[in-house]
Amino acid sequence: MSVTFDFSRFLKEKGQSIENDHLVSRINAISMIGMRLSNENIEFVKSLTSEGMGESDRYSYIRKISQISGCEVFEFSTCNRVLFVGFGCTIDRLTNSVLQNSDLDSAPFDNFSGMEAWRHLVKICSGLDSFIIGELQVMGQFRDAISWHKESGLMSTHNATFLDHAVAANRGLRKELGFTKTPESMMSLGTSAIKEAISEDDEGAITVIGYGSMGRKAVEVLIDMGQKSIHVVTRSKKKSSERTPDLGDKINFISFEDWDGKENPSIVISTIRNTFPTFSQQNPLPVNDAAKIMDFSWPPSIDKAGLNNKRNLMDMEYWIRSAHKLGKDWEYEKTVDSGNQIIKSIEERFMKALNGRKHSRFRSHVYSTLESKSEEWENLECQESEASQMRAFSKEIATWICNRESSFSSYELENMVMNTDREINSSVLSEISIDVTGEMVRWLSNLDTLVGARA
Repeated sequence: MSVTFDFSRFLKEKGQSIENDHLVSRINAISMIGMRLSNENIEFVKSLTSEGMGESDRYSYIRKISQISGCEVFEFSTCNRVLFVGFGCTIDRLTNSVLQNSDLDSAPFDNFSGMEAWRHLVKICSGLDSFIIGELQVMGQFRDAISWHKESGLMSTHNATFLDHAVAANRGLRKELGFTKTPESMMSLGTSAIKEAISEDDEGAITVIGYGSMGRKAVEVLIDMGQKSIHVVTRSKKKSSERTPDLGDKINFISFEDWDGKENPSIVISTIRNTFPTFSQQNPLPVNDAAKIMDFSWPPSIDKAGLNNKRNLMDMEYWIRSAHKLGKDWEYEKTVDSGNQIIKSIEERFMKALNGRKHSRFRSHVYSTLESKSEEWENLECQESEASQMRAFSKEIATWICNRESSFSSYELENMVMNTDREINSSVLSEISIDVTGEMVRWLSNLDTLVGARA
């Protein structure tokens, strides 16, 4: 009786579904919800973002969502978005857990699952999803977030692999689109606004609130513009001055406690991290009504209620409007379309790589199993000259099996073995054929375990 074998789903390089592969099944069980900042959802983003939280509060925030949902959760917040990724979690369960944790009844989330979530993460990492308003160094922020989740015990290395693939994939996309420096960022918009303000009063003092990465960038821009009267309000004058010792003679550091606005700035640039507005009606910003105020903080550091002249405040809503206006002059749609085509190509390579892992596992199993069998064949009733060929012959048989592009019968296998050019007697060849056939029958009942368990 002939037995038919079909290992093509594990051996074909193209055209075959790998939905049953364990790794792809895990990807299909991934859900993602999030939203990019807009005028319509700004209050929701304020309620959901972890921006401004200390590490302890952020850990508790994410841990609580994970406990409610019953799955590992990755959270990522920037000045421009919030997103949550749930591993082994439905979109509904993830959404309900996030809403419950933030005491919200609903929120206008965008929803993604499986490879759709992967594609969107690639867009986010590359800046394609928001390159008009931009997220400064978003890829670096994303990598840091992955590392922090792993180090904090919030996410296993196993699940982090999915996110690492998105980071790796975006490099090609950024390179092909020219997003290597992300020039279309909020800082770029801010730089244009600063230049315009300085042109109206190039002798006025400028005060920068906060001296983190964005605060230092703002100071560098001001120095490059030739500004002489730069003041930096910071929590620690000593630590801030030590960060950039080469700029010490160009900056006047002021502590928050001592800042009273006596420098009379014509421009105020806020970059501080806070959970709630630092300056409000109860703690007004100590500047005159004519000062132009640029708030780059997220969540906002300046509440309009703390200002007498609200028209001079350039806050997140202002930057969003400015970004959309600039977008009209750019080939935005064309760039997005090009990016989507590149992502499609990257995804095909990614899926092929997953397929390749499976192919290599099965091929490895075939070769190693038959090589082990060849040691048994050497002990069959054969001459020494025949025994010395068994290992090489096992590789020939393995290669023949792995090169089958469709199903084949045990008769075809027997024919291949019996008609070898090797000088091996027919009785030994017959035993080898029976042995290999029996081994493949065992593979048929065990294949998913053999190639999928270690995916």
